[in-house]
Amino acid sequence: MENAFNNVLLLILSKINIPLLLKIVAELLMFVVVLNLANVLINKIFKKIILRLDDLEVQKQYNTVRLILLSVADTVVFLFFGTNILQDIGIDMKPILATAGVFGIAIGFGAKRFVEDVISGLNILLTGQVRVGDVVVISGKEGTVERITLTMILLRAFDGTQHFIRNGLIDIISNRTRIFAYAVFNVTVAYKEDIKRVMDVLKALGEDFKNDEYYKNHVLDDIEVLGLDDFLDSSILIKCRIKTTPQSQWEVKRRFNLLIKEKFDELGIEIPFPQVVVNNPSKEPS
Repeated sequence: MENAFNNVLLLILSKINIPLLLKIVAELLMFVVVLNLANVLINKIFKKIILRLDDLEVQKQYNTVRLILLSVADTVVFLFFGTNILQDIGIDMKPILATAGVFGIAIGFGAKRFVEDVISGLNILLTGQVRVGDVVVISGKEGTVERITLTMILLRAFDGTQHFIRNGLIDIISNRTRIFAYAVFNVTVAYKEDIKRVMDVLKALGEDFKNDEYYKNHVLDDIEVLGLDDFLDSSILIKCRIKTTPQSQWEVKRRFNLLIKEKFDELGIEIPFPQVVVNNPSKEPS
């Protein structure tokens, strides 16, 4: 094997001359120019399209397609110029391609996993289940989609951890930022409180919140106060929710929770906390 490699290396060196070196350098420069031109062209076209779109969901879809096209363009340009340079050096590509074909058939039986990943990746991309920028849960891992390829999805968790998930292993995708979302609130109050009054307060608070100068762009509908949801050990649970734009539910939830706390404090509505009553037995008479 080593002798064969040395023979090929000697053959290549024997054919190298100044004109050939200049030609190779010119082709390498052309490779860099074409590669950058393809990337710039794809980015420019898609960024113009994305800027004209108002729908965030469609923007995500186009951005995902842009990244896939960049990857494909880089691969095609590299293979084209790489093949030309090898031919200029004097390496006959026909035997290599024929050998690669036979070798590909031989390893094809062991490439089932790769094929599964590609087929699943195409299905995910064509159906738009996941886009770059979405917050999803896949295979028990939650995070923001950083990159999508034909073989895997890269997620970035809230703590910075990056998850690499094979497309062939994906069975269920839970997309938290698809079309719209809900900020869900579990509001607990003391048993002594007037539940109807508390629900009216939440509705009024939700109406004011919907008309807020900043948050009105993130709220899509009136607050839904679903009513008394459960009897807990030391409190009554009232469930409500607000429909929001994708990825706004967490910001809306944090802000509205603060408003609930401030309003309940103002009106004297008690938000209970777990309490333990300890009874000390009286001392026995002496």
